[in-house]
Amino acid sequence: MTVSSDVEALRAANDAFYAGVEALDLDAVAAVWCHGDHVACVHPGAELILGWSKVRRSWAAIFAATSYLQFIVTDVRVVIEGRSGIVTCTENILSDAGHENHLGTAKAVATNVFTRDEVGQWLMVLHHASPVLRDDVPPVHKP
Repeated sequence: MTVSSDVEALRAANDAFYAGVEALDLDAVAAVWCHGDHVACVHPGAELILGWSKVRRSWAAIFAATSYLQFIVTDVRVVIEGRSGIVTCTENILSDAGHENHLGTAKAVATNVFTRDEVGQWLMVLHHASPVLRDDVPPVHKP
């Protein structure tokens, strides 16, 4: 694979992850994840979850409490080092989770780490999303 096709394959895996989450499709999300005990996930404002079975349950719980979820993913940056790939991005989220009769918005910055398996497929081993609590803070300029 060329560097550009590697980057595109990693972007496609990242896109497939968000498409599965948006569709509230646990099978589609599971297809993107590595299923080992070493995988980890941190949902916005939540604690570290270790191991595929617990990570899977966390997504199932989110999907059970949600009927609509949309991600507008921006600021995507892809880095590949050997068999590891890192995708950082901003998640702009529209959801009905925790809201009755209306949609809420949220913003998070995410780091998604993938490893390439023996057949060349990128599989997620870490999803870490941190909430952006304030979007209106001006930058600090040092004198």
